[in-house]
Amino acid sequence: MYKRILILSIIFFSFAASQKIAPDITDEKKRLLVLTADESKPDDALDRKISKIVAEVASRLGRYEVIDRNQLESILNELALHQAGFIAGKDIIELGGIASAKEAMKVQINHFSQKGIPPEDKEEEEDNDDRGFWEMVVYESVKGAIRSATTPKEEPYAYNMQTIIHADIIFLDIESGKTLNTFPISAMHTGGSRGESLSKALTIVRWNVSRSLRELYTITSEVLDVDGSNVTLYLGSEMGVKKGIVYEISRLDKKKTLKDREVIIPGRSVGLIRIDRVSGDASTGKIVRKWGRVKEGYKAVEMIHPPTVASGLYFSYNFEKSGFDRGGISFQLKPFNRWSFNGFLGGGNIIDSRNRRNGMFTIGGGFIYRFLYTPKFNLCVTADVPFNVVFRSDDKEHNVSTLLITSHIGLQTEIMLNRKLDIVFQAGVSSSGVHGNWQYNEGDGEDSKSYDAEWSDLGKPTLDASAMYVNISIRFLSID
Repeated sequence: MYKRILILSIIFFSFAASQKIAPDITDEKKRLLVLTADESKPDDALDRKISKIVAEVASRLGRYEVIDRNQLESILNELALHQAGFIAGKDIIELGGIASAKEAMKVQINHFSQKGIPPEDKEEEEDNDDRGFWEMVVYESVKGAIRSATTPKEEPYAYNMQTIIHADIIFLDIESGKTLNTFPISAMHTGGSRGESLSKALTIVRWNVSRSLRELYTITSEVLDVDGSNVTLYLGSEMGVKKGIVYEISRLDKKKTLKDREVIIPGRSVGLIRIDRVSGDASTGKIVRKWGRVKEGYKAVEMIHPPTVASGLYFSYNFEKSGFDRGGISFQLKPFNRWSFNGFLGGGNIIDSRNRRNGMFTIGGGFIYRFLYTPKFNLCVTADVPFNVVFRSDDKEHNVSTLLITSHIGLQTEIMLNRKLDIVFQAGVSSSGVHGNWQYNEGDGEDSKSYDAEWSDLGKPTLDASAMYVNISIRFLSID
């Protein structure tokens, strides 16, 4: 009897000491007041342009309700509170109350410059080597005089402008006026006229702003239903959820009392989900990768930087004597999609018709189609085209080379080992390939000339890459 009471007591106190916390769902848009620069500045001032970019990007993300400059001026005009000049710090609380926002944002330009950069002129540099000292002095003097006469002094290299922008996006608490967060924004572009260069730099600024705003207010959702690898999540297009967003799923956080202090223990991550369909207040997707069990009620947090590239090492072995073996580094673009592009770079060897093993440098790429996609393994069809530079010596001891182009087609299995690591097996066939003449070079620079290799009566060696092959590789995904 006492044992049962003791056991029940232990279970009760364990449950009381560890309490699961429901996900803090992002079900309301964050109201953001965008403060502008001094109104004495023109509309095309840089800080005004960046402020407009911030307001536009925040509105497009869907998770913010933006009070931009035009809206704010309309409110102030209606209430007869409009004042000229930059909104003073003492007015932030009053204006924030009018706009019903709790946070404000302003742009601070730390550095902005545009200057012409002399374009690289390699041909002139090469020609300079052939001139004498006095000839170079005369040449540079004439060139400088011509440049001074034809180029405005105030705008040298006007069509190769370098634009540099360093700014901070500062988020303020409206009630206290304190700085909540600061996101540095940097951009640089070289090329084009002054306007073109600035436009390219602002495009980079726009991308940085989008990333910073998503980091500031990350979407948190909840798993509503799980059916195999299909998952339904709370939140949809009304909160800016879009097709292709990747969520990381984790168990619920737990609250425990340790040494008279309450602490939050984060839930363990269990998998990734990619959204396929979106409605107003819900979304559905597939589990693209899991290392634990995904359950109803689990937390789903938007990944700001989902893995778009997977990299690794590979080794390929051919079963035929004339086939070639190779190894090196590989990468895949969009590893969570059914269609992916893969590339590889490495080296190896191939046996020619004279039964001699030749060295080889390989670069190439191809496509992968995953016809069977599951959270832990995939079956794929692959097609690759390697470009191989094969090198050896001819019968006159010249170092010769040729380009061998082949094609591969095969089947591939991708097996997940852990959260970040996969092992990949591939089997297929290689075509015989085509290659050009064996050649060698003599001379340097512009004086370099190509010559055909010299062979004995045995004739030139040929290459045949046709064979069955197997490929094994380790693939790494960057998952924070």
